[in-house]
Amino acid sequence: MEAISESVFTDTTSSAEIASDDPSLLTVILDISPIGWYNIRHLITIQEITKSLLVFLNAHLSLNNSNQVAFIASAPSGSRFLYPNPAKNYQEVKNHHKNGTGTGNDEKLHTYVNKGMYRQFRIVDNSVLEELDAFLEEINNNIDANKSTESKLSGALSMALTYTNRMLKLDQSISTTTASAISSTTSINTGGSSSTTSGGGGSSTSGSSASTSITSMKSRILIVSANDDDDIKYIPIMNSIFAAQKMKLSIDIAKLGPHNSSFLQQPSDATNGIYLHIQDPRGIIQILSTAYFIEPNLRPFIILPTNSNVNYRASCFITGKAVDVGYVCSVCLCIMSVLPESGYCPACNSEFDKKIIQSLNREPVVLSNKKKRKLDISKNGS
Repeated sequence: MEAISESVFTDTTSSAEIASDDPSLLTVILDISPIGWYNIRHLITIQEITKSLLVFLNAHLSLNNSNQVAFIASAPSGSRFLYPNPAKNYQEVKNHHKNGTGTGNDEKLHTYVNKGMYRQFRIVDNSVLEELDAFLEEINNNIDANKSTESKLSGALSMALTYTNRMLKLDQSISTTTASAISSTTSINTGGSSSTTSGGGGSSTSGSSASTSITSMKSRILIVSANDDDDIKYIPIMNSIFAAQKMKLSIDIAKLGPHNSSFLQQPSDATNGIYLHIQDPRGIIQILSTAYFIEPNLRPFIILPTNSNVNYRASCFITGKAVDVGYVCSVCLCIMSVLPESGYCPACNSEFDKKIIQSLNREPVVLSNKKKRKLDISKNGS
């Protein structure tokens, strides 16, 4: 055992990149499909899992003052950003709480958290709880109108990737307090002087401007779902996986309930994320603070929980059901469990060869054995 563990740690650390203290973006997607949560109602509720996730988000914010969080709720009626909310100005919320002024609705929000809480924790907790209550009330009021039970998790994942891309591309100039302190210390030691040397057609500049440090943000997504039905749209999920791979983003999955999910195993395995099937979600904060709390820059140094039994079943583009054996379009690789009657691919609209379709639709033919019987009779007769 010592030899095995020693080789594992040696191989892991040798290929790992140098760890850095860059800020990190954590996006949590909570799937609140009613059927899945009804099946585990005796174990945990949405309110209890939300409290555990808020503790998890606060712990992430406490690691670095430049860390960012986002919270998305997904339901059969659609997906919504609980935090940050585009329609709310959080700077006004900060000043509002600092001045101590507010209305009766604000006093209702104050009962959720302690008044002595860190300001960023308070803003995140108040916003998530307020928006989640409004979202659940809206779902309850429109339960007759929204009769669809299909999961909209693919849409929530697309929203998370879009927000992450915005944070990585548009907000790249994020510098931590540590980086600012290092740059200021360097400028003081150099005395603010600058010198330029040139030789061989090249130049090098040193001074206070060279000590400016701009950090890059890491990102990851955590999906918490209790949905046991494989009604997730396969094509959008695969497109999201490809986008996450290009962005070097890990997708972690926390599957609650008695059954596994074949479609949720694929995103975590393809993006080097963590997939855990949590049958008993009571005390889930312990799992969140251990398995899912590891930052992206530390994961190369740590042996993560792995899932070796990944089910890579695909979904039919026409029926939406899982397929074990089916047909594949030679142009776009669209998977189908049945051949379309129109003779065209439902994804890329390519025309199928009629001869091939006829051969595939042809029923099996049983060959007669009359000639063989005659030969056997002639041999026996002779």
